[in-house]
Formats: sequence, structure tokens, C-alpha cells
Amino acid sequence: MKRLFVPLACLSVGAVHAADLDMANKIRNEGFYNSHVMHTLEHLTDKIGSRITNSPQMDEANRWTMEQLKSWGLKNAHLDPFDFGRGWSHDSASINLIAPRDESLHGIPVAWTPGTQGRIEGEVVMLDAVTEAELQQYKGKLKGKILLMGDPPPIGKPKTIIFERHDSKKLSDLKEFDPSRPASHEGWMTPARKDSRLQSYNFNKALEAFLAKEKVAGVIYRSSRQGGLVRVFGKSHRVGETFPVPAIIIEQEDYSLLQRMLDRKETPKLALDIKARFHDEHTDAYNTIAEIPGSDSDPEIVMVGGHLDSWHASDGAVDNGVGVAVAMEAVRILKALDVQPKRTIRIALWSGEEQGLHGSRAYVEEQFATRPEPTDKAERALPRYLWKSPGWPIETKPAYDKLSVYFNMDNGSGRFRGIYTEGNVAVKPMFNDWFGPYTDLSTGAISNLSTGGTDHESFDDVGLPGFQFIQDPLDYSTRLHHTHIDSIDHVIEDDLKQASVIMAGFLYEAAMADERMPRKPIPAAPSKLKQERQQLETEKERRTRERDARQALDTKPYGI
Repeated sequence: MKRLFVPLACLSVGAVHAADLDMANKIRNEGFYNSHVMHTLEHLTDKIGSRITNSPQMDEANRWTMEQLKSWGLKNAHLDPFDFGRGWSHDSASINLIAPRDESLHGIPVAWTPGTQGRIEGEVVMLDAVTEAELQQYKGKLKGKILLMGDPPPIGKPKTIIFERHDSKKLSDLKEFDPSRPASHEGWMTPARKDSRLQSYNFNKALEAFLAKEKVAGVIYRSSRQGGLVRVFGKSHRVGETFPVPAIIIEQEDYSLLQRMLDRKETPKLALDIKARFHDEHTDAYNTIAEIPGSDSDPEIVMVGGHLDSWHASDGAVDNGVGVAVAMEAVRILKALDVQPKRTIRIALWSGEEQGLHGSRAYVEEQFATRPEPTDKAERALPRYLWKSPGWPIETKPAYDKLSVYFNMDNGSGRFRGIYTEGNVAVKPMFNDWFGPYTDLSTGAISNLSTGGTDHESFDDVGLPGFQFIQDPLDYSTRLHHTHIDSIDHVIEDDLKQASVIMAGFLYEAAMADERMPRKPIPAAPSKLKQERQQLETEKERRTRERDARQALDTKPYGI
């Protein structure tokens, strides 16, 4: 093993962790000239397709990835279960305007909503209500109708750059720490936002009961993307909480057509035919787990992963087939090189990420650390993101001290340009050295900022080192994220090879380092002063919402 030689007088904290250059050469050779990454991704996308959590396609993806990892020589490959809820899938969906003229519209069902049980027809009605009181104006008027869910503003001018890579200024900006941002484990869901979300949650529960009682035929949502893109989402997957009527998301342009017809006092009529079904054979979903065992007598653990589940609009190539393919390729590279790591290198391909990091959170709770649940039964019945607090104190398990680090990929298919430390400044010298053999592939920007929305949060939230790489944005957020064009056609093969090589390099260095990865202080409950300030902020924002709602009601024409 050849490592960077640094004169003793020049030794720094980072030099202690200098990269193994011989191994870097081997990793580059295997990753660039014998790559399997696109072959893996093609199987996930072209052969298996969309992989919504607990669907038959996701079950197939779990089995295939497990067997593939076994075939490469990884050990202890298994499917790790966690309680999730109902499975769901759809075979087809059509929506047609049949009056005042004929036209085929483009739509995709809302996940975890029922099918139509054949073709249904109904007149279109705009449901413009945001409070339970406003719902009452529609009482007795909606039987057999197909509802437009809200009267959104007209489509505006496009404001985004479709495709981009990070330039030097953006990467430089990411290196600037912002003291005003909350700690990484706090995330964006402040108590004020939770209060707002709870208000929406309670209204939606009332809305669902109202739709069922009024015998509505179906509902239509407008896509959150323009330009013909259909961006999907889902309703509750919990047993006993199924959305009561068929629901479909359509293009903004098609939705606006129906809006204009209603504005002109026309009576548009639609035909819906949605073939969807629930899968109640089991309520467990599964994470795929496998590993390269460590050679130490009682080895610590280095982990890598990405989420295997996707939404149902397309084949889930960039969200997150690429993260899965890169994680698998990284461990394949190391296994092909017959690496004998000191620490166990474990891969985890998560399920249920798209519904709230369910798979990775369940795994962290099972293996590493737990938090107390709310004592109030009503609060405990709510989705976890609506609990008043994440639960304190964090209670660690024996394996908590054995995990060194978790690396994640889930920001599209762009190449790695650096890594977020989640505020863990102690890892910066190590990461700088580990990027060393790959400076011709990546600028290796080290940002002490945090990033959210994916599975490394499950580790970071309990004080374990969990990291997401900085990636070129490409057209991930502007066109592909959860839309019907999230396909392998938009993946750049060279970017995936680059990411696989760097991921393999980081796994190797973490598995061979002399010491476990440095950690931040374990998260603790906020101080009394901070809680008081958060409560005041929550009350102010609630009063603002209530005042705005009253003003909106006061300006509505009476009886409409």
C-alpha cells in the first residue's frame, strides 16, 4: 500500500488520513474500464421498472439486488423487514374530455388511491375550499361529479435553467458556513411548520370523509410542473386510512383548459378509467442488506446506500436507481479487487424513502438508536413528521459505537463535486485527503453545510456520521424529480462511473482508517429558552394563517 508521504515537520491532522494511492489506481482501473454500473441500472429500470414501496415490482427489485450482491461475493445478503402498510400498483389510466368536445388528456393516478372499476363519466366541478366550513357550500351537490382540486393561479413564465452543472462560484458559496441555519438534525420541519402541516392534515381528513359521504366519482389534481410534465405523489399507505375515491394528476395545461371552460360557464364532462389495485398480502416492506466482512476480530461498520424505491410515474432512474447502481458498483469494485477491509463494508438499499425515510429510519432504530414515542395516544396515531418533538433522549444500542460512517447518493445522476459534512468539521481534513487521488475527476468541495431529504438524515438525526455527496444538479429538480420522464435516457454514464469510483475510494479509506470517523455531539432536546422562542414563533404564524383565512372568506361572494 503506497500512501502519500509527507515530511514529519509538515504533518497535519489531515495527513494522518492520507489516501492509499495504489488502491486508488486499482479502483479507477476497475471502475472506468470494467464498469457494471449501467448494466445494473438498466436491469432496475428497463426490466423491473417503477418500484413503489411494497409493490410487486419493489419486491422483485429487493430479490434481484440481493441475488446480484450475492453473485459478486458479498456475504450475509438478506432482506430486512419493517412495518409499512398497504402495497399499491396500477396497470393503466386514461382521462378523456368528452364534452363540450373530445380530447385525450394526460394523467397518472395518485398512489394509494382506488381504481375506477371500469370507465366512469362525470361532470367537472371546481372544489375551491380550504376549511371545513367552506366544504359545506358543496353539500348535496357533488354526487357522481369529478372534482378539480382547487383553483390555482395561471401558469406563469418559466423561471428555471433546465440543465446545469455547478460552477466555481456555486461550489465556493457552498464552502461558506451559515450560522443562522439550524443544526443538521433539526431539519426544515420547525415547530411552526409542523403546526401548519397539522392544520392541513386535519383538513384533509375532513375532506376525505366529505368526498366519501357525498359519493364523489373522482378527483383531479394539477401537476406541480408545467411544460407537459406530470409530477406524482401519493396518499396514505396506512391500513385503514385509504383515500376514498379515484384520484389522478394531470398536466398543468390540461388542468387550465378545464378551468377556462368552467370560467366560461361551460359544463365539461370527463371519462376516467383507472386500473389500480392494493396489495395486502403483507404489510412489511424490505431493505436489501449485504456486506464485505471486516477482518478485525470485532469489526466496526462502514455503510453505503441509496433508496431502491421510486414513484410510479416512470422507471425511477435518477430517483433513485442511480444511487442504488452506484452503491452496488462501489462494493462490486472493492470485491473484484479482493479488498480485505479492517471494518465491515455494508450496503443498504432502502425502501419507503419516498414516503418519509421509513426504511432507513426503521433500520437505524433496529440497529443503532431509538427515541421515545409520544405518550399521548392521539399524537402517536399521527404520522411521525407531525409529532410535537422527535422524542428525547436518544437511547443508543451496542452497535451505535461500532458504526463508523454512512455514505449516501440521492441527488440525481450528476457527478460528485464534493461532500456535505453536516456541520462535522472534524471530518474535513480526512475528506480533503480522500479526494486527493480524484482531483482530476472532482473539485472535492467540502461544505460544512447540511443537506436534507434523503436517507443519511436517519443516521445524522441520532448523532451518527451520515453524509450525502454534492452533485451536479443537471435537470434533476427542473424536469425529472418525481415526473413521468424520470428515465434512464436522462442519465449520463460517465457521471455514474465517476461517482462509483469516488464512492468506492471513500468506502475503502473509511474501512481502512486507523480510527473511527469523528462524530458531532449527540443531539439533545432544545433548551427551555429555545422551546419558548419556537412556541412564540408557532403562535405568531398560526395567527397569521387564521387572519388570512378570515380575510379570504370575507371577500368571497356570499353563497358560492
